[in-house]
Amino acid sequence: MTMSGILRKAYRDITGRKVRSALTILGILISVAGIVTIVSTSQNLTRAQAQAFNNSSQADVTLWVWDAPPSLEKALEAIPNVAQAELRNTYWTKWKVGEVWQDIYFVGITDFGDMKVNRITLKEGRYPSWDECLLEVSVKEVAPVAVGQEITYRAGPDNAEHYLTVSGFAQSPTYLSSALTNLSIAYAPAVTVGKMLGITGSNQVLVKVSDFSAVAETVKEIERTIARRGLPHGQPQVRDPKDYPGRRELDALVLLMFLFSALGLVLSGFLVANTLSAIIAEGVREIGIMKALGAGRGQVMRLYLLTTLFYGLAGTILGLFVGSVSQWFLTAYIGRLANVEVPFRLSPQGLLLGALVGLGVTLLAGLGPAWTGTAITVGEALAGYGITSTYGQGLLDRALCRVEGLPSPVVMSLRNLARRKARNAVTLAVIALSTAAYLAAQSTNASVSQAIDGIFDIYSPDAWIYFNEPVDSRFGAMLLTVPGVRGVEPWSLDDCWVGYAKARLWGLPADTTLYRYQLEAGRWYQEGETDAIVISADLAAARDLHLGDVVEVQVGDAARDFRVVGIADDYSIFLGSTVTAKVFMPVDVAHRMLGRLGRASFFALRLEDSTPEGVNRILGQLERKFRRWRPGTVAAHREFESALEQSKVLSIGLSVMVTIVALISAVGVVNTLTLSVLERRREIGVLRAVGANDASLFQVFLTEGLALGLAGWVLGTAIGYPAGRFFVAQMGRLLFQLKFVFTLRLVLTGFIFAILLVVLASLGPALGAARLPTAETLRYE
Repeated sequence: MTMSGILRKAYRDITGRKVRSALTILGILISVAGIVTIVSTSQNLTRAQAQAFNNSSQADVTLWVWDAPPSLEKALEAIPNVAQAELRNTYWTKWKVGEVWQDIYFVGITDFGDMKVNRITLKEGRYPSWDECLLEVSVKEVAPVAVGQEITYRAGPDNAEHYLTVSGFAQSPTYLSSALTNLSIAYAPAVTVGKMLGITGSNQVLVKVSDFSAVAETVKEIERTIARRGLPHGQPQVRDPKDYPGRRELDALVLLMFLFSALGLVLSGFLVANTLSAIIAEGVREIGIMKALGAGRGQVMRLYLLTTLFYGLAGTILGLFVGSVSQWFLTAYIGRLANVEVPFRLSPQGLLLGALVGLGVTLLAGLGPAWTGTAITVGEALAGYGITSTYGQGLLDRALCRVEGLPSPVVMSLRNLARRKARNAVTLAVIALSTAAYLAAQSTNASVSQAIDGIFDIYSPDAWIYFNEPVDSRFGAMLLTVPGVRGVEPWSLDDCWVGYAKARLWGLPADTTLYRYQLEAGRWYQEGETDAIVISADLAAARDLHLGDVVEVQVGDAARDFRVVGIADDYSIFLGSTVTAKVFMPVDVAHRMLGRLGRASFFALRLEDSTPEGVNRILGQLERKFRRWRPGTVAAHREFESALEQSKVLSIGLSVMVTIVALISAVGVVNTLTLSVLERRREIGVLRAVGANDASLFQVFLTEGLALGLAGWVLGTAIGYPAGRFFVAQMGRLLFQLKFVFTLRLVLTGFIFAILLVVLASLGPALGAARLPTAETLRYE
């Protein structure tokens, strides 16, 4: 057989089976597109994020000061290892969006034409004058604002309403999208924000260092320089150069895409093997004829491997195109949430890996069926009718032959499953893996959702109110005078260090009712205990701490030893936290360490009306009544909505991946049942000849699909449970500790998924079998 003959035969095999060829190419396309999307999205986002941070010269050290003079900037730049320093003003307040007051963070910049650190990019309009402001471009997603529009905000000792005109929109990678955080960012001249603060100087220091490895010593020198000038200042915040806003969520999404694409490749391999097996099975007589005419096994193998290569080339080329387009949409979507503009760029590594995987997996998957199928002898090939001579001899065959008491079409369907064991086993594996992927994805989604819901089971306040300056801790009694406020507790919330581990320090009353602690071990601290703390389980694991251990807790410049009396089950990242590790201690002890005993700046509130409308109304009353103290408020429902919005990216990723896997699986089922119809055309003709109607034939093939679906669901559930555990463990490693959720409801939805998958995939072949004319089936060769 010449090479041109082999090419013509491979071309006829593909074009002569258009539907099956299209389905096989679709499976390869989906897998290749998934690989290209994953690699390209990961690389482009990482590159864009790093470029955005470099272009905007992100600060390595951020420090709160009070009323710092302009001369401090030059003094800081004189410190060795300080590349750039800049003073700014920041002010957190409320602005009016429709009839609702929402959080807004003003950043005051001295010279918009000479920004050294944390630079912003003007996207629309112009830089503001003294009575104007720029808004982050993502603010448009939470409020209907436009250039030239006037906005209302609160400021000053009396928290009175003031107005600024929007001069334009800007973008900075420093902040996540307002749609995620429910926080609007505005940029205004430093003098404008200074008036809000009531100072003439600055209250924020931004520093960019030359050598990050020496940042610790540089931070100490910065603190000494500020202290020599007698300026009040807070604890320096050092940015991790390997981290950026949204990094954890992106890593989690990329991991999910990688896991599902690996599964998609396995399923595509099965699909290609199944398709080639089908082609070989249909061409058994042709193989016998070719061998009878002198063709060797190697020539016949080349024929079918070339067919496989054609499938691989078509699916890979289309997959590269689809993957490049889909990665652009996905990258743009995630970039918008991360507040980073990502230009369209092809990833050479992604394209190369996609091509290698698409062609490599296809050829490897086709090698087995080609080797096995071409081993048939001339006599076996010319005498074959689709039923092996060993049928009825195996355990499964004999067991199915003893099935009685069911309708004849159902019995026939079940017995037919034993005729092509290898092919049906592959199809069963595809359905099982698809069901397992669905269960793992749903389990991961449920685990994340439960973690978010759990936050609001533990933290039961309806809102919080805080003040820029501490007030008397008995201020809570005044808060209770506002109609609708049912309960008040003074809390404390600050960062701390336990050894080398950063944690969040929560000062709570010993008899708190607004924090419903859940203990894994030990007990909660009691009233009057001054040396007892409760730590979160992840902190205990990270520092190898146990009940009774004595640890040092450092807050600012204060440090002292405490005894661990309890370990709490609390992995939340809440109220501006960036770590899950927590230390709980009596609120008066926390205030003493912070140097403000008897004074508080943070209160938890229980309200009579916990609906979003009711909470917003009561918070508005609190802000108006106590406006001379310039309070800030946080509604619990907004924190919840923000957490849900951040988890939406993962949910979308899971849904997309499950859809891809389901499509590949459906293609596999269609392929198997279509081949079954083609192989059994003569049987269909005989059944028609003895009186079988369309409905009976339809039932035969639909029942085969349902039987495969039911078995696939059982096997998929067994695989899905450990797979779900693995997925949740990986998400917990990247995000925060998650509790594994795998309920009976998930198992039942997995059943619906598997059955729906096979029913939809079986309809086409079953209808095709029912419509075959008797004469055509009996003439079929």
